[in-house]
Amino acid sequence: MSQTMPPENLSSRLLTVLSLPLFERVHELSILFDRCSLRQVQEIFPHIVHSIFGISGNPLGWGLRTTTLENNPLHFQTLQQFFGVCGPWMHVCHRLLLDQYKFELDINLLPAKFVSLLQNGQNPRFYAELINVDAMVHQVSTLSLNAFDFYVIHFVLYALQPLHSINPIAMQIHNVRSKTIYLKLVSEYLNNFLPLVPDARIEPVQFSSGVKAPQPLPAQALQPQRQPRYIKIPSSYRNGGNVSGGGGSPNASVGGGNTSPQSNSPNASANRAYAWRSESVLHFFVDIWLRYDIESEHHLPSSDFVRGVRTLVKQVHFFANGAQHDHSSLCALRKVSLSMVKARIYAFICGLIDRWPLDSSLMVVLELWLSYIQPWRYTMAALNNNTPSLSYRPPILSCFDGFIIDNLIMYTHIFMQLVPHFGRLDYTVYRNAFMLYRLATIFSQHDLVDRLQRFERLHGGNACGFDSPQRQVNMMNKSYSPGSQWNQVVSTSSAKLFSYTMQTQMESFLFLISMARNSVLRDIAKLRNEIAEKQRSEGFLKNFYNKLFGECTQDEVTLREFSRIPEVLRQCIDAFCRTFNVDQANLSMHENLPEEPSLPTATAVQNFSFFDASDSLDTSKLNPHQMSLNASSMHATVDPATLPIQTNEVKALVRMLHFVSDKINQKYGSQIQGFYGRDDYCGKVARQLLYAPMTEQWFDKSSGQVDICENMVPPRVCLRPLGSIPALTTIGCSLILGQLLWGAPILGLFILATVLLVYTLLQALFS
Repeated sequence: MSQTMPPENLSSRLLTVLSLPLFERVHELSILFDRCSLRQVQEIFPHIVHSIFGISGNPLGWGLRTTTLENNPLHFQTLQQFFGVCGPWMHVCHRLLLDQYKFELDINLLPAKFVSLLQNGQNPRFYAELINVDAMVHQVSTLSLNAFDFYVIHFVLYALQPLHSINPIAMQIHNVRSKTIYLKLVSEYLNNFLPLVPDARIEPVQFSSGVKAPQPLPAQALQPQRQPRYIKIPSSYRNGGNVSGGGGSPNASVGGGNTSPQSNSPNASANRAYAWRSESVLHFFVDIWLRYDIESEHHLPSSDFVRGVRTLVKQVHFFANGAQHDHSSLCALRKVSLSMVKARIYAFICGLIDRWPLDSSLMVVLELWLSYIQPWRYTMAALNNNTPSLSYRPPILSCFDGFIIDNLIMYTHIFMQLVPHFGRLDYTVYRNAFMLYRLATIFSQHDLVDRLQRFERLHGGNACGFDSPQRQVNMMNKSYSPGSQWNQVVSTSSAKLFSYTMQTQMESFLFLISMARNSVLRDIAKLRNEIAEKQRSEGFLKNFYNKLFGECTQDEVTLREFSRIPEVLRQCIDAFCRTFNVDQANLSMHENLPEEPSLPTATAVQNFSFFDASDSLDTSKLNPHQMSLNASSMHATVDPATLPIQTNEVKALVRMLHFVSDKINQKYGSQIQGFYGRDDYCGKVARQLLYAPMTEQWFDKSSGQVDICENMVPPRVCLRPLGSIPALTTIGCSLILGQLLWGAPILGLFILATVLLVYTLLQALFS
């Protein structure tokens, strides 16, 4: 070890290091950890943790939730190496375990629901040795945590910060759903500390083993609070299959996931010395993330956070499904892990669905739910399968019957909650149609539908994971918004997914989907006609050039995406009709069948308003058809010169050409506008060469509401087309041709420029 750092210089040195750029900061911290004694590392450790997660100061911290492999690959790799399970930071956390030093965490930093859990004395036994009670007010004031727990709990809390509402980069990541280094670390930590393989090694291996010696707590006798009722236990439970299905064995489920696995055997100390890190990771992630109070929070959680919860759910499935083959000290924790998630996941997902915007970002919530209700996808056999994930349909073994029965409400009532939301989506967007396709394919699996129908008849209202049918009804009523036509379906304990009432509602829903499909077919025909008319007006030479180099206009790209939607919607309708026994003859599947009301003219749609002359809401206009027309006319419009760089463009050249174009427009903007507005031949030529004026429109969601923003863009020079590969290929061919025919490459380029100039002048003449 290097020379020890003098104590008087430690604080100033730490402040200097934390103010450095990321790469130098990480390098200097590694040197500082090496030079400091154990006591000195203990002093600076909480300050570094606060800096990493922005506890005091910049809320972005070190940018774990704003750094992606696309926007900053160097920072991404640096953070991954530093914070990885085998990286320098995790070794420092384990180094501090040597003398069992504790760090205090103020409970005010914790979510309100989690604090309420601790204050009311309902906390699991896991927290019994962590809480500190203030003797004056007789309330929990702080948590005493070792270095590993102190870092992990801050890491988990960091996901709850609404960075997407205050930072443009985080907002962009929230919208485009890029994978940040934070999500990468979440996956790495969960894979390491909640391993799938029973004999997997948990890194780091070398650390103090006496950190959490078990303090046996007296087990409280469970006294029944009401007259006991006897129910028929499924055979899968009696055969022990429920353990492998992730539902938890009867012994493990006592306490509803609120008890840490304790053992009275002489090997309890050794067992917990191996398993305590997994226990901490599981409790912190589940107890904090799934207690996020969606209803009371002003901001929605970010899509980054919801994808993190999905990663947690998938890993818990992997972890729980390995219980049958695990004979180590982790076996008891595997058995209770899924019960801990089950106790909170229903309310969490219902809250997300109630508040989430009705756009393609709903996919992250849908995928979270689908991941939870399909534990058979997260087994060792599924992991070794080479089939693409979306097309992989593993068989549902009988060992998962217990899980389906225990979580029946997760299948039936959340489906009923989702369907009205899908009825209000815009299906001219392919991602929305694909979301419906994902839902339809899952609920068209014969073995799953057969089980749901059978278990709903046998166990509906009795085995849905709640204390009583009445509590189940209360939870359902709380999770659905008032005034919905679907409330009548889900507001009583007799509401079932496979009932005549639900079949009628699904028939109405599928009729809406079929009408949306017909509307898309009409849009496709209209767009094809517009493209054909535009190609006729552009002339032969430009069309030949586009065909030769495969250049596609924005309309052609839109048509290509539109063309996929009708087939996807048709498959969705077929799947739901089979599942709910709906007669397709009652649906409008072709354009020559019942038509939608006649469309108003474009001007009428554009000038339509739900408000009358006195700015009062006219409720007579609030019908689904008119709302869909209004929604379909709202599209983000972006300047083509500022679109993301395409695959057929040279990145550096496009950026340089954009910079040159911007300088020209700034310097000669008024002259350019003057030329563009002229009525003579010069004006016609200018209109052929310049980009036309337009109004940019985009949607701003930073305030929690959707606001339409506009920006007027004047006529302008745009040199970006010169940065495309086809344009560079044409220039290269002209140079080669000039060299071969006349011995002067510049002559070929001159001839090409002359041809283009003459073509432009002729286009202007006949325009």
